[in-house]
Amino acid sequence: MQAPIGPLRGPVAAGALRGRLREETSAAHMELEAAIDILGRVADGSRVLQILERFLGFHLIWEHGIRQRPALRSFFAPRSRLPHLRRDLAALGLTNSEQSALPSCAQAAALVDDPSEAVGSIYVLEGSTLGGQVIGRALANTDWVPPGGLAYFDPYPGRTGEMWRAFGAWAETSTTHEEHSAAVAGANRTFAVLQSWLTA
Repeated sequence: MQAPIGPLRGPVAAGALRGRLREETSAAHMELEAAIDILGRVADGSRVLQILERFLGFHLIWEHGIRQRPALRSFFAPRSRLPHLRRDLAALGLTNSEQSALPSCAQAAALVDDPSEAVGSIYVLEGSTLGGQVIGRALANTDWVPPGGLAYFDPYPGRTGEMWRAFGAWAETSTTHEEHSAAVAGANRTFAVLQSWLTA
């Protein structure tokens, strides 16, 4: 039985989990980036719109699962990307009714069932904000992006590094050394679900 997320139990080298996550998910990370290739297609507004629609379907289910778990909810609440997605889609012309009619990613629910795997899953989405800054700058040079840009890719303007470091500290203190393998597994599962969902 998995122990609930709580204070760090036992000595763990600083950054041990983040190091494992970075190293052991790098292949899955590169596969996902190559599969969706946002940077290579920033001029294709319809393609980016489709990706944002799919991200909405993922976040609706994934964030709902997080909200059901108090230890995750209290950390993640200020990091929700749903408001950014809804604003971006509205700016791109989708009404609330049209957004509600978009398909949802049922597979996202299981990604946060296990507390330790959920830490790895959050790692994937929080990590996406780092590359999202690059995507945001590339999109700013296109003629189809609405005024103000697209907030989903760069949700913490001016604070991305700070938010990433805060996530890293939380992840390290929320898992034991024995739970790191589960966190890595959760991250890799999340990459796999995202790749399948975003390229469907």
